[in-house]
Amino acid sequence: MKILYVVKNMRVSNGVASYIMNYYRRIIKKRNVSIDFLIVSDVGSPYYDEIHKNGSNIYIMPSFKEPIRMFKFLNNIFKNNHYDVLHSNVFNSNFLIAYIAKKNGVPVRILHSHATKNGDNLLKIIRNKPFQFMSIYFSNYLFACSEMAGKQIYKTKKFYVINNAIDLEKFKFSNDLRNEIRGENKIEKDELIISTVGRLTIQKNPYFILEIISILSKQNIKFQFWWFGNGDLDNRIKNKANEMELNDYIKFFGSIDDVYKYYNAMDIFILPSLYEGLPVVGIEAQANGLRCIFSDNITDETKLYEKTLFLPIESPEVWSNTIIKCINDCSHNIDDYTLLHEKYDISKLSDSLYKKYVELLKEKDN
Repeated sequence: MKILYVVKNMRVSNGVASYIMNYYRRIIKKRNVSIDFLIVSDVGSPYYDEIHKNGSNIYIMPSFKEPIRMFKFLNNIFKNNHYDVLHSNVFNSNFLIAYIAKKNGVPVRILHSHATKNGDNLLKIIRNKPFQFMSIYFSNYLFACSEMAGKQIYKTKKFYVINNAIDLEKFKFSNDLRNEIRGENKIEKDELIISTVGRLTIQKNPYFILEIISILSKQNIKFQFWWFGNGDLDNRIKNKANEMELNDYIKFFGSIDDVYKYYNAMDIFILPSLYEGLPVVGIEAQANGLRCIFSDNITDETKLYEKTLFLPIESPEVWSNTIIKCINDCSHNIDDYTLLHEKYDISKLSDSLYKKYVELLKEKDN
């Protein structure tokens, strides 16, 4: 079976890239399976070396500013490789990819929704509608990371939910790692670490996060805010933090490939996103036993434990007050792993996805 994964970029802080790599690492080990990658935007990634070591190809898509070159490039990929499965995790550029794949006889063409909106604002959503329509039209199977992401994007069309599974052992809490990471960063025993992980983009609501930090800085709390990820708003957010005199409270880590270690050092994890499909980082943080506070724009399918909270993103004061209330209940204890193993264990769910590929291929053969 030959599979082509399409991803916007392989940045470590990109949740979709994390999702793809979690499944890729296991499915590539199956007999008679080869997997290649088509990357829409090349930002460089430590994943590239790992992918190449497995014998997989990485294709970097030409710019839309060169439509003829792009068309020829895509046509050659599908013409020369005879893929069985196209699994696309992008929307706006997928219409052309899926069209050329169909033209070259790729039997299974999957479009995978990882969000509840196709754009950060109304103008972009309207602009992207025709591309979204054509992307769905030229695909013959639809996947989504959650029921909400599927219903919002595909409406009444049939879709399959593929959970954002993770390596549970990797994210299990380690007191040794907690002491090591906190020691390396000179964190005092009574110092609170609040954190978020994700791209610095409008979707992740970074200005709202700055407001929360600003309010907390005026309280009698010893804390640091650890910010993981980078993105389009990198410089703007750092400049705004400086302008708000928050530099003493924030540490920007950028995009790192071992963020799983740092969950152990955290106490409270926040994700006040404007929209999400089903955030991988939310599952990772809960798998570590962290006290989590999510935006109520995020599907409640993300909730694994009673102590996980969902709040509206109208008031940073409400968020800061909730964080303060959580300070005395920040243990990493997990009472019941049942739901976590059932819905998000990659060792089990990677087999399910592989079987789904096989099932869809057989369906097309018949």
